[in-house]
Amino acid sequence: MARKIDKKTARQRSEQAPAAPETPIGFDRRNYALFGVSLGLILLGFLFLTSPALGGGFPFIHPFAAGANGFLTMNVAPVLLVLGYCVFLPWAIIARPK
Repeated sequence: MARKIDKKTARQRSEQAPAAPETPIGFDRRNYALFGVSLGLILLGFLFLTSPALGGGFPFIHPFAAGANGFLTMNVAPVLLVLGYCVFLPWAIIARPK
């Protein structure tokens, strides 16, 4: 059964500030920002994963001098990839608009 709403309550509801614009799939600015962070971490992780010893990457970055067994390749790249894929990407999908 529908409840009755008096004119005063209806007027107050119509005067409230409009919510932040959403896209048709329900994402807002925060979701897209988290997607951007996730994409940045993933790209940075894959760029750190490449090394000059394997035929790619950044020959101008000094920590890559160690090749495939360098600190960035063995430690930083996997952490960035896990953060990008397993933390920020799901968070961007699951986070509700405010």
